[in-house]
Amino acid sequence: MSAKAISEQTGKEFLYKYICTTAAVQNRFCCATFTADTDWDRLTQDHPWLLTERLVVKPDQLIKRRGKLGLVAVDLHLEGIQEWLKSHLMTEIT
Repeated sequence: MSAKAISEQTGKEFLYKYICTTAAVQNRFCCATFTADTDWDRLTQDHPWLLTERLVVKPDQLIKRRGKLGLVAVDLHLEGIQEWLKSHLMTEIT
């Protein structure tokens, strides 16, 4: 348990930067942040791997039980991510 809450993205950045550097197989840390105002054309220019890779989408807001709440989508293409975000962005979870 950490003394201070950190986002999952920050935690993974630390892991990949400091721990995964000596692994026999180098993992690539790829992350893109989406908001309600995301410019999709600009995002795909900055992160071209979004157009070719299978993706996972989930909120990074220190929410417990994201999977049970239906807040994780796995193995999607970018179009699937966009549809998932349309139905989940700016909604309240109880």
